[in-house]
Amino acid sequence: MKSAVFSAFLLLASSSAVSGFAIQHQHGALAKAFSPNEKTRCNPKSSSSVVMSMTGRSDFEFSFEIPKKGIADVGTAEVRLPPILEKSEVVVVRYDLPFGLNAEPDKKSGQVVVTKDGKGGEQVGDILRQTTYWRGSTPGIFDVSKNADNFDLVVQALVTNDLSVADDIVLVFERPL
Repeated sequence: MKSAVFSAFLLLASSSAVSGFAIQHQHGALAKAFSPNEKTRCNPKSSSSVVMSMTGRSDFEFSFEIPKKGIADVGTAEVRLPPILEKSEVVVVRYDLPFGLNAEPDKKSGQVVVTKDGKGGEQVGDILRQTTYWRGSTPGIFDVSKNADNFDLVVQALVTNDLSVADDIVLVFERPL
């Protein structure tokens, strides 16, 4: 069985499935890149154009600063993420690289689930929904939930968060309430 602890040391190629979001550059232009900020708990924002998920709930809407290396400023990711649980909240965690994460595929839920509380605030039972990832020097958000059945691909996305491209990683969890 694969180890549930990941260390971000390697740079591997991966493919992506992305939930709806856009990045606003500091000059106001939209960019084709993606990622999160500090440890944040997010609840759905109220909006006149509410999007409902398969759970019948509004999508989580949140933003975070995209990880960067040195002084390069990539921008802010604006994320819309449909909940997969009936009652939950989003927890956004930012780790300095290298990092550790205790999570593994859960056969019952079909998701990647935290197995040990982490220093960043993730808790046992949290579902890893998204992670930042890199293709060369281009950042992105990898949808872990849509790829949970291919754990090797999830690990590949996690380890693209490498000190050669960024100083930190952002992980998005859905926490059952």
